[in-house]
Amino acid sequence: MEDRKLKKSFALLTTILLIFVFTFISIRVVETNLLSSNLNTLKYLHLQASIHSDTINEFVKMHTSSEIQDFEDNWSNNRFEIQITPDDTNSSVYYTSIETIDNSHIRLSQKIIK
Repeated sequence: MEDRKLKKSFALLTTILLIFVFTFISIRVVETNLLSSNLNTLKYLHLQASIHSDTINEFVKMHTSSEIQDFEDNWSNNRFEIQITPDDTNSSVYYTSIETIDNSHIRLSQKIIK
C-alpha cells in the first residue's frame, strides 16, 4: 500500500516538474518571438524614416525657402512628424528632423547645406 502511494507521489512530482519546464520553455519562445517582431517593426520604421529623410534632403537642396515652408505645412502623415528649420545665421543651412508619432522613439536629424 505504501509503495503505491510512493509511486503516485513520484508520478505527481514528475508531472509538476515537466509542466514547469515546458511552461518555462514556452514562455521563452513567446518572448523571443515578440522581441523579434518588435525589432522588425523598428527596423521597418527606421528604414522608412531614412527614405523620407533622403527625399526631404533632396527637396531642400533644390527648392526655395518659401517652397520648403509650403512643403512642411502641407505634408501630412499619420506616422511621422517632419520639421524643417532654417538656421538663423546662415540662410543656406537647414536642419531637418523626422520623428515617429507613436511610442517607437525613432528620430532622425540632419544638417543640410545648400
